[in-house]
Amino acid sequence: MTWPGALPALLAAAVAVAGPGLLATAPVRAGVLPRVSLAALVGTGLSGGAAAVAGWAGVPFHAWQVWAMASLVAIVIAFVRRRLPRDGIAPTPPLWALGAAWAAGALLLGSVAFAGVPDPDRISQTYDNVFHLSAVSAILDGFSGSPLTLRSLIETEAPGIAYYPAAWHLLVAMTVQLSGATVAVAFNAVWLAVGVLVWLPGVAWLAQAVLPRAFARTAGLIALPLGAAFGSFPYALLAWGTIYPTGLAHALLPASLALTVLAVRSAVAAPSQHRRRGWLVAAGAAALSATALAFAHPRVLPTWVLILVPFATACLAGTFSRAWRRGGRARSRAVAALGAGAVFVASGAGAAFAYAVAVLGLFDEPLEQRLDGPQAQAVQAPLDGVRQVALQQTMTGAGDAVTAAAPLLAAVVVLGLVATLRRARTRWIAVSFLLLAALFVLAAGSDGAVAKLATGVWYKDRFRLAAALPALGVPLAAYGILVVSRAVLRLRGGSPSGRGRRETTIAAVAAAVVAVTSCVTLAFSGTTAAIAGVFTLPAERAQWEIVSQKQIDFMDHVVREVVPEDQRVLGDPWDGSALTQLFAGREPVFPHVNGQWDHHRRVLAWDLPEIHSDPEVCAALDALRVRYVLYNPHEFGGGDPAGNHFPGPHAAIAEGLFTVVATDGESVLYRIDQCGSLPR
Repeated sequence: MTWPGALPALLAAAVAVAGPGLLATAPVRAGVLPRVSLAALVGTGLSGGAAAVAGWAGVPFHAWQVWAMASLVAIVIAFVRRRLPRDGIAPTPPLWALGAAWAAGALLLGSVAFAGVPDPDRISQTYDNVFHLSAVSAILDGFSGSPLTLRSLIETEAPGIAYYPAAWHLLVAMTVQLSGATVAVAFNAVWLAVGVLVWLPGVAWLAQAVLPRAFARTAGLIALPLGAAFGSFPYALLAWGTIYPTGLAHALLPASLALTVLAVRSAVAAPSQHRRRGWLVAAGAAALSATALAFAHPRVLPTWVLILVPFATACLAGTFSRAWRRGGRARSRAVAALGAGAVFVASGAGAAFAYAVAVLGLFDEPLEQRLDGPQAQAVQAPLDGVRQVALQQTMTGAGDAVTAAAPLLAAVVVLGLVATLRRARTRWIAVSFLLLAALFVLAAGSDGAVAKLATGVWYKDRFRLAAALPALGVPLAAYGILVVSRAVLRLRGGSPSGRGRRETTIAAVAAAVVAVTSCVTLAFSGTTAAIAGVFTLPAERAQWEIVSQKQIDFMDHVVREVVPEDQRVLGDPWDGSALTQLFAGREPVFPHVNGQWDHHRRVLAWDLPEIHSDPEVCAALDALRVRYVLYNPHEFGGGDPAGNHFPGPHAAIAEGLFTVVATDGESVLYRIDQCGSLPR
């Protein structure tokens, strides 16, 4: 399939990503950018909620369930909309200008990401994606898409709740259901739809929300192309991992920040008779943001909290200062509120510490033995991290490689940082950005105890921390450009009439130049090549990849034809057999290379060669309805660094225990005859 041929899938992905949220929030009064951004948050919550209800009811997930829930929410909002605060954002820029800026950002984003990927039906051949592909395939075949139980796909003995953030998988499943596209095409279509309809409007809305009101209208316009200019997000998470759910959560992060900031500011500024309602709305906004992020990936919730802590501190300090100056009862209430807040914060910190000790086992083993995986290891000196943040050099995702510097982008971010520090109302943005930058520097540059304690909630993963920087980097870059544009106008002088239009023109041209030069730098200094690398599809004999085209064809034509629909396929998931449900429509015994398996699966993973002497082997094969083994002589990525946890199929095949049914000279499908026919 060609990229133009994927247009139906792209349109379906756009409908899946934005449609339910737009329907649910149709009665809300808002401009274009806040409306689309809010729709993304609401739509994510709706998909997770609908899937949870469907899972509880025992029915398969389908797109219509999300639309039905969206319709109900729209009716509720229509009844209460008079009580909702009006949107306080500056007027929407002219639609033609907004559309042009949005299209430019979309074009840049798609070009940097997929210029090196020749067709849209390729998969990211990475560790995490084995599970994501298997999860979507299972949901489409009737497995529960509920986030409350999705993890049971790989924790097959998990009782009750087995939570896994399902929003990404549900969006892809909806896209397949709406378009008929393959899962592989739907993955790439949804990634583009999320980038264009969630990330770009989200950072534009955030720029409008947090920058000075005089700049808000133009800030939203120029933030759209700038949203495609940062390498650490959205591109690095496509090459590293590939961790699609985390990418979705980071795409939602700007909208969740904008919504929360606006709601809190509205509550703080509300007249006393409306303040309670204002704080209820703020609590609802925070709850919506947290729910959407939790359904996308809860590990981004700490990032959301970290960014908001300086904002909340600034709001509280301002409120306390005003109350103190008024004196009397206002001062007494402020002191009491401050004390209560201190108790709340201390209680929260204590609860977090208790959770870390009791649930995460903080003291179960020495700290130096924790967080030592590939994603957590320090790969550079701390000063290298500082330089990368300052010069906008970003990790490509291919080993330890970083891109060339983007001097124009770096300059406007620094200018924006300085400008925010000079204003009390925006100072928190700089503080939050510098906090994130410091955590990234620690994660990438140190394996010490301080680095592990500070970044452990992010798995000490430098890519996850770096991905948060553009959420604030885009507003900072927009602010820097706006400051320069206003300075240029002052130097040029001229008539005051039309000054706003001239400022917008200068800022738009500058933003386009910055965005294009940065994207060219990313494309030609490693980002595009790194993404292309993980989408490599060898014609045959995969080595480091999960599958080759020849393997895919064998599964599609042979496994699909030979193995009955009601049977599972056994194999070592490291050789590509985990993806039989994706490519052959037959459920694998092991849908991921890692999991907590039930007794029957453990027997097959380890004791399959004992099929003649151990009756538990045939019992396990019967219980799981298995009579075929799929084998390919490779282990992607060099195999499990922790050792082979699926030696049974290899040993049994090496001993010649099973009957060859079909082979293409590379993949082999075996039949297990020792246990007789499957019981009915």
